[in-house]
Amino acid sequence: MAVFIFIIGLVLGSFYLVIAKRLPKGEDVLITRSHCDSCNHTLKWYNLIPVFSYIFQRGKCSFCHKKISSLNIIVELSCGTLFLIGYLLFGFSYNFFMYLIVVSLMLIIFISDFIYMIILDSPLVVAFVLIIILKFSYFGINEVLTSILSGVLLFCSMLLVQKFGELVFKKDSLGGGDIKFSFIIGLILGFKLGLVTLILSTFLALPYSVASLYISKKSEVAYGPFLAGALVIVFVFSDKFVHLLNFIFMK
Repeated sequence: MAVFIFIIGLVLGSFYLVIAKRLPKGEDVLITRSHCDSCNHTLKWYNLIPVFSYIFQRGKCSFCHKKISSLNIIVELSCGTLFLIGYLLFGFSYNFFMYLIVVSLMLIIFISDFIYMIILDSPLVVAFVLIIILKFSYFGINEVLTSILSGVLLFCSMLLVQKFGELVFKKDSLGGGDIKFSFIIGLILGFKLGLVTLILSTFLALPYSVASLYISKKSEVAYGPFLAGALVIVFVFSDKFVHLLNFIFMK
């Protein structure tokens, strides 16, 4: 079963890369067949086997022999490994299925935001639907309504941060995708742990932001990957963060 979960992760990792690279350019992900980024030659099925095709082709296109981006194999292996870790941590449970949604979002956001500086709406919508179905199946309608309220509160909190940033810096301080993503974070974790995620994400983003400003003089950085990374950390170690909050507030 662990091997099967790993293989599913490899396959979905390849699909997530297609989503993150095509949708920002207005290309479809279901009808148009995969092609080489260099020569645009339509790829055969045996050119699309996750990991193995890259290895057998020695990292080069079979048609034009140009180098294939190593991002392909990195994303595929990362997704497979993360799926496997989730199975080993949670087994088949609510946490496992929610973890798959969290990890899938993280990978797509990492790619699209770092490359194109955009968090796509469609993965957030799909995640919303899956989260609602999952929560309703396990906990019922009351939990769904509570989660939606938490999402709205966290969304409003991020919106206030954006408005405050615009007032202080006289320009956009947060992208619309970051604010929408905060709704999904609240939906998954609840309001309190959602706030913890927002705070943790700023600490994760700070070193990269300083380095980017110092090295490349870029004042704008992709914030979504750090939000996504913080979401994974808080979700996996949610019990530890709950104990921390209880200790801080003496509960």
